[in-house]
Amino acid sequence: MLNTKRRSRESIEEMLAETRLAGDNLAHSRATNVQNVYRLVAGEQGVTLGIDLIHRELERTSLDPQFVLDLIAGITGCSTDLSREDGQGYISPRAVYNGLRAASVVLRRAIEDGSSVIFASGHPKNMLPAYQDLAEYMQSKGCELIAPSPDGIETEEARLELRGAVYVATRDSEPVHTHGHELMEELLRRAPLPTIAVADHGFGGATLNLGVRTVCVMDTNDPGVAVAATLGAPVTIVPLNDNCPGDVVREIADVLVEFIERPESDTE
Repeated sequence: MLNTKRRSRESIEEMLAETRLAGDNLAHSRATNVQNVYRLVAGEQGVTLGIDLIHRELERTSLDPQFVLDLIAGITGCSTDLSREDGQGYISPRAVYNGLRAASVVLRRAIEDGSSVIFASGHPKNMLPAYQDLAEYMQSKGCELIAPSPDGIETEEARLELRGAVYVATRDSEPVHTHGHELMEELLRRAPLPTIAVADHGFGGATLNLGVRTVCVMDTNDPGVAVAATLGAPVTIVPLNDNCPGDVVREIADVLVEFIERPESDTE
């Protein structure tokens, strides 16, 4: 997969808004997004994504909900008003563009260094095609894909499986949505530690817990990623509506390859 497009910032941002990968009226309601801020400061694992840095911080002190919302707003461009719960979530198209640019720097360096990379998604219905395309591209450029068989790695709720070179949680062999980190943590006890991870939800939480530089998608209801970043986790955040159909989300792999092949200094 080699992307030879040369699109302007404006045209990419327009595409992101038109496809609802960014913009207003996104998948999660504003009320849900604010509720998840409070769930995070209460230490709920489904929102902290099992990230040790967050739980250690909560043991040491309390997190102010306004502080958390301010962190999210600094990444997505959403409102900082905690009392506002009307409407849907918002992510600035410019924020997505900048996140993809930052991710492309990490992935380009991985290619230059011949790094090992692992791919995993807790949101496979939507993210899997993009990750599969990106994994194929990274391998074609000389990166080693960390993808040993996950045989026997399971919890009461789900089982870890490979789809191509991408790890997903499954139930009855069907990929399922999860925020859990346990499946990936067990895999990383057995597998070689990757240099770079492209992982979301609890899978990203597990790689961050081991200090792996992680490119992580952050939707409007994912405050754990924002808090982890400010606490020093090695995460590169791509804010994104991760509830778009898989063929739409696939556009981000296309943009990332374009950015990797065409560094910003070459165009702007």
